[in-house]
Amino acid sequence: MMTTKGSYIFTASLFFIPYEMIHLILQLDVTVETPIKSAFRVKLNINKSDIQLARNTQTSRWIPNMSPEVSESSKVHVMLKIGRTLAGVSFGKEESVVDIDVQEAVQQLLASMQPEILVSTRTTFLQQPAVVTVSFRSPPTSESVRFTLQKLQDATSDFRHIIEDSTQKNLDVVIKYGVAFSELDPRSKAAFSVLTVTFELIKQQKQRDQSVSGLSRQLNRILPFADEALKEAVDDNKDILRKTITRLYSLTMDVAEFSCDYVKRSRFKRLAKSMASNRDQERISELTNGLSEMAEDFSRAVNVEMLKAVRSMEEKMLLDRLEPTRTVYRLDRGCMEGTRVSLLDEIVAWAMCSRRGTTTSVGPDNQSVYWLYGIPGIGKTAMAHSICAQLHKEGRLGGTFFCRRDDPELSDPKSVLPTLIYNLAETWGGYRKLIAEKLRNDPKLTRHSADDQLFLRLLESLQSHPPHSLVLVIDALDECGDSLSRSSLIARLIDASSRVSWLRIIVTSRQDSDIESSFMRFDGRYSSKDLATDDRVLQDIRLFTQSKLYSIASRCRLPDDWPGDEKLDEIVERSGGLFIFVETLSQLLKGGLDPDQYLVEALSVGSGSALERLYNLYTTAIRSQIDRNQDEFRSAMGTIIVVGRYRPLSDEAVAELAGLRTNVVTTLVNKLGSLLYRDAGANRGIRVRHLSVIDFLTGSSTPEDLKVNTKRANRDVGLGCLKVMTQGLRFNICGIESSFLSNSDVVDLQPRIDQSMSATLQYSCLHWSYHLYDIADTLDEELIGRLNEFTKAPRLLYWMEALSVMGKVPIGDSLLRQARAWLKPEMSVGRHIEDALQFILAFREPMMRSAPHIYISGLAFIPTETELWRYVEVLFRNSLVVEEGGKKLWPDQSSVLTGHGSSVASVAYSPDGRRIISGSWDNTIRIWDTEMGTGVGKPLEGHTRPVTSVAYSPDGCRIISGSFDSTIRI
Repeated sequence: MMTTKGSYIFTASLFFIPYEMIHLILQLDVTVETPIKSAFRVKLNINKSDIQLARNTQTSRWIPNMSPEVSESSKVHVMLKIGRTLAGVSFGKEESVVDIDVQEAVQQLLASMQPEILVSTRTTFLQQPAVVTVSFRSPPTSESVRFTLQKLQDATSDFRHIIEDSTQKNLDVVIKYGVAFSELDPRSKAAFSVLTVTFELIKQQKQRDQSVSGLSRQLNRILPFADEALKEAVDDNKDILRKTITRLYSLTMDVAEFSCDYVKRSRFKRLAKSMASNRDQERISELTNGLSEMAEDFSRAVNVEMLKAVRSMEEKMLLDRLEPTRTVYRLDRGCMEGTRVSLLDEIVAWAMCSRRGTTTSVGPDNQSVYWLYGIPGIGKTAMAHSICAQLHKEGRLGGTFFCRRDDPELSDPKSVLPTLIYNLAETWGGYRKLIAEKLRNDPKLTRHSADDQLFLRLLESLQSHPPHSLVLVIDALDECGDSLSRSSLIARLIDASSRVSWLRIIVTSRQDSDIESSFMRFDGRYSSKDLATDDRVLQDIRLFTQSKLYSIASRCRLPDDWPGDEKLDEIVERSGGLFIFVETLSQLLKGGLDPDQYLVEALSVGSGSALERLYNLYTTAIRSQIDRNQDEFRSAMGTIIVVGRYRPLSDEAVAELAGLRTNVVTTLVNKLGSLLYRDAGANRGIRVRHLSVIDFLTGSSTPEDLKVNTKRANRDVGLGCLKVMTQGLRFNICGIESSFLSNSDVVDLQPRIDQSMSATLQYSCLHWSYHLYDIADTLDEELIGRLNEFTKAPRLLYWMEALSVMGKVPIGDSLLRQARAWLKPEMSVGRHIEDALQFILAFREPMMRSAPHIYISGLAFIPTETELWRYVEVLFRNSLVVEEGGKKLWPDQSSVLTGHGSSVASVAYSPDGRRIISGSWDNTIRIWDTEMGTGVGKPLEGHTRPVTSVAYSPDGCRIISGSFDSTIRI
């Protein structure tokens, strides 16, 4: 009978292999026994990493969707969950977590040598009993290890005292070598555990028998070498090294078998001090030579892998110049299990199906883009997340971009293609090499010039293609950019996917007219689906509603069948196929003291279209909570909406900008939990649960007492920003002790910023002008007064200092340009803004490097007849003074632009007036900065004859040129 004692395993009185030396890699699955009938999910968490499980309906077992590695040191938890996130909205869920004792399972496996061990744990889920059983199984490769372990046990049974002497508290460094190899090949864990014991035997025998000293030295040599080499070979593609490891594994077993047998025979014959036989000498020599050759092969293999690793790291650094936006799919935001099944299967099957014919042909067999559209709240984003999950599981996901109107990066159309290029390059090595080569050859190539050149031309020039289709998924395109930029993006996506047969694209959006007309231009080259036409949508809504109501009934201790079939039917009918209707209703019921009363109120309001019924539900949710505080509600919601375009702010920041008490905002958000939530990933900034809430509050059909006037909200927030900056900005705001330090040399600069500048102050410094731009035609006396107060020195200089320490000086340029655009020329504040803009343009570089040098170096060079100098001269009397050569006025902005090698045939301004393009008889196009009068980047080449016509696109994102070479380039 096997028993455990400390960390060693004994069989009766016979010593077995130390437990710490055995590293088993286990396979597992889960069985859950519970009376719960509602659909629930099971998830594994292994060493803080989540692994999804899929239920095998025939065996009722939950099988991991990937093969996890579980060893005796792993921390394993099984989670039972119910609930899902739909329409891109995350809500609370019910779950139960069970801790699994992996060490006990490993001990049982070692002790019994059985292929499978079951570990059962009782728990409670949804107030019902549940038994979670985890099946641990040894992988097939462990059979040979088990056989060798048995042989080792037999060989060492007579030599307990020898092995016990070698099992010190700090074992030989050999132990860690097995761990290093195991990262490469799971079989190595057990193999090198065997070798550890073997090596200890040889070390003991070596003291008595010089015949094995060579074998001992070779083992001692190869293991440290292999360990150090493996630390450097950190590349995901280890095919060559893996083959070498397989051979080393086999040789290790040979060494182990011979060594244990040799030690046993030597001990038995009392020949510990005798020479080995000729046969043994030959075998020792053979094994020693084999280890020596293995060391050389291993060295060559590692060198190859190290070269791959270095190249991979370089390619990664080059790709980072594309500045991809972080946007990934999430399993918890997909469709609830059991819903949208047939539609998901249909779309995934389309994505995985091979296209026929030429890449330029049209028709059902060659449609490269799938457009999934529908009204707000119908579940488009949930579908996108689920589609991504299934494609990822099949190895077909090439890249993702989840647009979001209330996120500046995710709503920027200029971020989409660089991010997709980056994703696709990461997925397919051939494309990655071409992208990296292009970036390597052109150090000035950036994300803003990478789209057409890299995305289109390089796709066609690939010598080898992926073995199957790769799919790009863009969600909520309607929330990205404007109609012109969206139309341009759709055209480029369809063009790119049409050029190669292996690329497919899925786009989700509302059925906005500009998006629909953009797709219609490519009739026959795309498929489309209106989510409202899914014939199973009401069945899915019913299943989703049942799950939500059951969760509420359990929480509120209501009957399991609450609220009854009649009410259930009414909810499904009123939803109109909108999952967000059911989700909002469930959140409203959870937050109320009497769910029955809230349900009656919610179902008793108006009728109409599905969207109108959703808006009626929003009205009920708001009026049931705000009582008579409509003014505070509109002020808070207006602030949340207009600042959300740039970034969500906390309760305190919203209250400060809106001029409300913090407790008012906190109470409001808590009460309106069905419409609002605090985003933990954005410092608990307040967001709307679904963008249809903003559409409702700012729409024409909203009741007047609830309607948010965004123009008024921008005015109030802009005024709040000016107040916050006027009161909060000061000299040396971060308390930097020495002006000799550049910003980058202040090691704790960010903590200083966070401590000395509130989130409200930081937001105000970065966005004040944007809010005022939206109300430029209605500036009132209070706003103009605040602007005058803020734009006079020294506060304007303090603002520049704040931008400098935050690393945001270029934003100051943009804010001041925008302010200059909406201020009337006759306003005195306009002169202050002009001075500030000229100061930033002149001293941008030193200002970006060092905040103190705004005062030490910059002030001395302000022209002496400007209003800014009049303030500086009085306020900073001890600053440097230019005795000779100083200027009286800012330099004239008019300048002569030189750079072309021949006559200029055509010029054009960009829509924002910040750039000029010129086409020349030298066959090039140049871009110029209108403020600085300097060239931007390298000349654009490609035409073979003079460029006679140039123009900007309306959105300023593209340049078109015509040439005598009879071509037009974009």
